[in-house]
Amino acid sequence: MHVRFLCLEGGRQYYEVVLQGESIFIGTRGECDRFMAIHEEKVARAQAEALRDPRSRAVPVRVCRQARARA
Repeated sequence: MHVRFLCLEGGRQYYEVVLQGESIFIGTRGECDRFMAIHEEKVARAQAEALRDPRSRAVPVRVCRQARARA
């Protein structure tokens, strides 16, 4: 993932964030830097969740105490 200059419009410089040859974000340099930081954080979080052990139960157990009390 890298930042590449895109254009100059209205006195502002616009850049694009490119990932595997595809533009995934366009904005100012500061916006691109913030986007890259947030994107890296989300990818790291998703990878950590993928490595985490699965829950002991596939489906959570629901407790219906009120239904039993009414019957």
